[in-house]
Amino acid sequence: MTKLQNGNLSISGKIFAVITCAVMTGFMWRVRGDHGWGSMWGMFAVGVMLTLFIFAVFGERRKMTYEMIPIAVLLLGITNGGWGTLNSQMGGYLTSTAEFTGESAARLVEIDPMHGLYMMLFLGFGWMPLFALIIGSLFSKKEYKIKHYLILIAVFYIVTYIFKFSLSHFILEAVHPEAVAFCKEGLSDRGIDISPMMAYIKEFGSAAWAKKIPFARNYFTSIDVMSAAFGALFSSIAALVILKDKFTALISFLINAVCSLSITIADVFLIIDSDKGLIPLGDAVPLWIKAPSWSLWEFFTGFLLGFGIMLILQCIPKKYIEEEPFTPILPIKNRKLHYLFTAFAVVTFGFAVTVLRPLGMRIGTHLFEGGLVSDEDTAGTVITVVLTVIAGVAALILFRGLLTEEKMPFGTTVKQFCIKAAPVYFLVTSIVYFFTDDELPFEGIKNTADFEAKFQGGGLTVLLLTLIAFVLFNVLYFLTIRNGKKNRKIDLSSF
Repeated sequence: MTKLQNGNLSISGKIFAVITCAVMTGFMWRVRGDHGWGSMWGMFAVGVMLTLFIFAVFGERRKMTYEMIPIAVLLLGITNGGWGTLNSQMGGYLTSTAEFTGESAARLVEIDPMHGLYMMLFLGFGWMPLFALIIGSLFSKKEYKIKHYLILIAVFYIVTYIFKFSLSHFILEAVHPEAVAFCKEGLSDRGIDISPMMAYIKEFGSAAWAKKIPFARNYFTSIDVMSAAFGALFSSIAALVILKDKFTALISFLINAVCSLSITIADVFLIIDSDKGLIPLGDAVPLWIKAPSWSLWEFFTGFLLGFGIMLILQCIPKKYIEEEPFTPILPIKNRKLHYLFTAFAVVTFGFAVTVLRPLGMRIGTHLFEGGLVSDEDTAGTVITVVLTVIAGVAALILFRGLLTEEKMPFGTTVKQFCIKAAPVYFLVTSIVYFFTDDELPFEGIKNTADFEAKFQGGGLTVLLLTLIAFVLFNVLYFLTIRNGKKNRKIDLSSF
């Protein structure tokens, strides 16, 4: 049976891989916060690049199959939470979001910034736990079947909901008592004579309802992110206790911890100008940092996350990444149908829709601004659907030969496909990001004075940062792949 080296890197290759993943994920996380991406769909885009890069680096492992690409992307995005009011609390302040009766603006109250720190750590730990489990399982020696993944996913959601409607309320009272006290005040203002816990249970955690009550949005969001964090913790424990897989348990825990620290450390950009927070610099912060603080938080969250994940994977003991027999796993027993479905899923969900959605939404905005449509969101959605259907039909036509000939999708191994697909997807995403928004890069800058003025005002900080990241990725990615050990050629005709 053919064996491969599984993409082991030289020492310099490992260093390049860690830095490349950091730059790449920083760029993609900034992109996910831009118009057209956002929320869960933005995380799908981050997931595509992370998955492609990991597969490109670590090569032909038995579990790194084509169908795992869209699965990993899906599992990364569906646990996407929300920050609500959490990301400003390390600055020592909390907003009521909704106005109290008789007041014309939301209240801003002082809190202990350490309580805000605790909530950000919870937020990050529960952000991408299912993706963390998937990645751990790909390197584990344990044989995973569909039922094993379903067990871990079930544990995550069961524990999360148990905590949502019980334990998280008591834990929040202990680690962030101000969140509870202020929510009680907001409920009282609206004449609601029940506890925050009962309000959450009664409204089934409805964010739409909570936004109408002073401080309730913060309480509801705090319960949600805390519960997801415990769900993530118990899913890792389930891998250890139920599946007897200490490797996946450890790797998933470490990835969740890295995500927790990344989101929290990068949050410094959002609280650095506060006079009450953990880093009370106040007016000492220059405008070119203060103005784009949200975007800088996004970029450096991704940068730290990508750095941490790849560092963890590069430190995996050699016995977990040594030679393995290359035997594609076929969940669908009919090889022809399996390969067609896999190719279709990879192209449509893995790649096409995660780029076509932001493109469609941006086209919808341009049509709205031009007076050609009355609703930009509806127009963007329709355009996205049409473009995705076209991509799906094109994929079926392109891969129709898989129905008559038993061969792997794209006619190559997963590793070789990912090596080529990663820079292509990154390039296409970059084109949509830089050139389809309302303003083109450096638009309106005619001389040095214009450049300096716009930079000092914060208008160029993120643009320059992402342009540098774009260039660095392309250079470092080439160096990473070049420093990989050569794999022996595989005879694909036997699969």
